Amino acid sequence: MALSDEVKARVSLRAIVEQTVTWDMRKSNIRRGDYWAPCPLHGEKTASFHVTEPTGHGGQFFCFGCNAKGSVIDFLMARDGLSFTAALRDLADQEGIDRTADPARIARFKAKSEERQRQAEIQSRDLAERGISRALRIWRASFANHPGLAAYLERGRGIRISALGGLPPTLRYHPDLPCYEGNGSGRPRITHRGPAMVGFIGRQRLVGVHLTWIDPKDPARGRARFDDGSKVPKKLKGRTGAIWGQPVVLSKPYCPLVMVGEGIETTLAVLAATRLRNPGFKARVEAALSLGALCGPEARTGARRGKSPRTGRPLPSPLPDLESPRPGWLPPDGITRATILADPGTKCPDTARLHAARAEAKLAHHCAEGARLAIPRGHWDHDDDFADLTKNGELYV
Repeated sequence: MALSDEVKARVSLRAIVEQTVTWDMRKSNIRRGDYWAPCPLHGEKTASFHVTEPTGHGGQFFCFGCNAKGSVIDFLMARDGLSFTAALRDLADQEGIDRTADPARIARFKAKSEERQRQAEIQSRDLAERGISRALRIWRASFANHPGLAAYLERGRGIRISALGGLPPTLRYHPDLPCYEGNGSGRPRITHRGPAMVGFIGRQRLVGVHLTWIDPKDPARGRARFDDGSKVPKKLKGRTGAIWGQPVVLSKPYCPLVMVGEGIETTLAVLAATRLRNPGFKARVEAALSLGALCGPEARTGARRGKSPRTGRPLPSPLPDLESPRPGWLPPDGITRATILADPGTKCPDTARLHAARAEAKLAHHCAEGARLAIPRGHWDHDDDFADLTKNGELYV
């Protein structure tokens, strides 16, 4: 067993990460070893950086914004700009791990490591089955063609349902759905309860549901909010490990063009505006549900990244990892062209631009006729996505 394996198993990733971040305790669940925070490796406001460490050591991280992932060694290398050898040495010394080889100690460690892996695989399978059962219950308890959902999309988000030809069958309305959050310890608690838009995740079969809570007093006010004014976070429920990269399909499966956006409302907004101008417009339209899934993982080498002059955070790579076993969202069979609905950002326009470039490069590789970007207002230095432009009427001018 290599020293690196022992360091990964014995050093607490959580303890290393929290030297830099403050955990979002509404989203984290310490009892389960589940931690969320804004990513310390790139500039962002939302808690998309996820650490799982149920045993108190041997954790893994993944950022749904910049796709950074790995062990405690990978994190230290990315955060401090260290080589693999330097990061390994620092962590071993910090934990008091003997760097000299001892065959008996290595054999004991290997046996314990294999048993932990076996138990983790059993727990993952159980978690996946519980997740899909919950998703099915929510979907079956929700209503199709509900006026509450139409009011949210049309009056709350400015999306003209008539241009869509009606509500997509993959979207339903749940009248009274609880929102659970980790409270830092113990069992998750209900932080909000009310109506929600439920999205069917999956192309042929349900792998999960996407949940967006709606203002319980007036759907025209849009998303539900907590007392402090912050929005009730959207949630994904379903088969753990299978949801990421799976879409909510928002149109009939026309080919050969696909139009894909990150969010449901953003994608519907562009579809409605396009059909108002061109009623005969046909395309397969899908929401990838996260920026990480839309862009896919970064290539490890081949592009000079540097740091953002605005935030000081490392910039993402514009090059996709085309060999990754988890590429995120990919177009279905038969698609030859792709239009990607990009999201800009004032905090770091370069980050938004590079994420979009990676998505464009990834899809161009999979589409024979290429891929193109659609950018709100044609530039990157603002915070309005296409859903915002629809709500204020810009897309209908």
